[in-house]
Amino acid sequence: MLSGCKKEQPVTPQEPAPEPKPVVEQPIDTTDEAVFDAADLEAEFQQKVQENMLTLYFEYNKYDLTSESLERLSKAARFMESEPTLRVRIDGHADERGTAEYNMALGEKRAKTVESYLVKYGIAQNRLEVTSFGKEKPAQICDEGDDACQSKNRRVEYMVLGH
Repeated sequence: MLSGCKKEQPVTPQEPAPEPKPVVEQPIDTTDEAVFDAADLEAEFQQKVQENMLTLYFEYNKYDLTSESLERLSKAARFMESEPTLRVRIDGHADERGTAEYNMALGEKRAKTVESYLVKYGIAQNRLEVTSFGKEKPAQICDEGDDACQSKNRRVEYMVLGH
């Protein structure tokens, strides 16, 4: 048998491993300003809601939309379209004249009119809730016969449920 020394394999020099780059950690801002910034985002959203989801007003004893209400409602629909996670409750109200039962029904008809418009616009039904407060939550307390004051109570308002 032949036996001999093993031939050495040539060694190729390996490149040294690159130096690890130091990890630069961004400090976490725990000051009051950081909390304020987060609150600012919510305040900014609330501002957009207030600018776009305007109160709608109705004529005495009616639930059809006026031309001004249609403009405001179109603006609300466009805003809801741009905020696909926004959910709202549509609150119908009436003025102080009439019975509580009648005004609850009238407030509901007003809210359902608004809901119907939004659904026809393309807003998903599951993003909307309807309620009526009738004459129970007036925007203003009015003297009897003061129709200018009473007109502020014949309204539909929006309550944000989630976004």
